[in-house]
Amino acid sequence: MRQAIDPGTVSAKNVEMLPLLFGLTIFAFLLLGAVVFVVCAVVPPIRRYALSAALWCAVCGPCTIGWMTLAGLGLAAAAFITKNGDLQSFHSPRLIEGFGWTYLIVGVIATAAVATGIAWLHQKVVRRFTFALFRLYVTAVSAGIGCVFGLFLGWLLMWREVAYYGLIWCVGVVILVVGFAFAAYRNARRLRGEAPTRFTWISPEEYMGVDSQ
Repeated sequence: MRQAIDPGTVSAKNVEMLPLLFGLTIFAFLLLGAVVFVVCAVVPPIRRYALSAALWCAVCGPCTIGWMTLAGLGLAAAAFITKNGDLQSFHSPRLIEGFGWTYLIVGVIATAAVATGIAWLHQKVVRRFTFALFRLYVTAVSAGIGCVFGLFLGWLLMWREVAYYGLIWCVGVVILVVGFAFAAYRNARRLRGEAPTRFTWISPEEYMGVDSQ
């Protein structure tokens, strides 16, 4: 005999999954940003944009969560107003079809615009850091990028059911965090590019961290 499914129970479980969905979405963009940072860092012509490019990807995560939340609230409001909507559709693959492609396109364009604006401002501000401050900043960011790769490593180890994955993961995280931070600290000058010539409050010597005497 087929057991009836309680819609309320299914809906409650779906709501409980939302924090996990949001967390995975943000982590996916952080991982994308980490990969973009590495790619930019090893390609000399775009090396100075590595930090801002990674930030662009990272900003897309919260923006995507915001658009998803607005879409869900819109569908829920429509269901309550019309009294014939289906709240379950928020969790189904037909979300785009139910809410409209226009919303998706607008969301993508707005997300790209916000991320681009923040990355552009970040690039302008960071290029006006003194070398000492920039070195500390890029070291901290690189340590965070190493941590992101470490979390991804932990997921891979669990997925592959590797023996002693906990120990391997802890050692891997330490190596990745320390390795990325050390590499960024030693090679911070290579991530700078040329000193800005307009609207700057530091000298070229302060920018590159060299003694003017």
